[in-house]
Amino acid sequence: MTTKKGSKVMTKAVGDGAKGQKRRYVRLEIFSPVGFAAIVVEDGKRVRLHPDKKAGVLLNLSGGGALISSTDQATSGELVLMKFDIKGFDALTNVLGRVKRVEEQDDGERLIGIEFLSPEQLGDPVLETALTRLTEHPKDFADGLSRLISRYVFARQVEAEKE
Repeated sequence: MTTKKGSKVMTKAVGDGAKGQKRRYVRLEIFSPVGFAAIVVEDGKRVRLHPDKKAGVLLNLSGGGALISSTDQATSGELVLMKFDIKGFDALTNVLGRVKRVEEQDDGERLIGIEFLSPEQLGDPVLETALTRLTEHPKDFADGLSRLISRYVFARQVEAEKE
């Protein structure tokens, strides 16, 4: 399925996936550009964005996380701040996540699995406060995703009625 502006968007129902894996969230397959930067924690108190911006392609998205394909380095466990635009639907910026896995591919690409977090989920009040001081402080991803999915479902219903 392709939107008017060219981004490919498909859905995969809950429970789909490798080895019969059960997922808590519907996963949207979305081929769209994504930018991300590592969050550097200094002395356990100060945080800053790493100056090297990274880029890739957002392969899929759910309420719990995303899968990105990129040639840029990522390290399991690192915190990142992401931004992506779902063409024809919405843009989400300053999305906080933690790299959960990195799979090196034969062609030099990396599949990067990112779990979305709120600052409160870090379990570290000092780090949570420090993140709010970033110029691009993390926003509530749940609200943005909810809006995105609502707009996506509505657009698909309108398309179905036209057919």
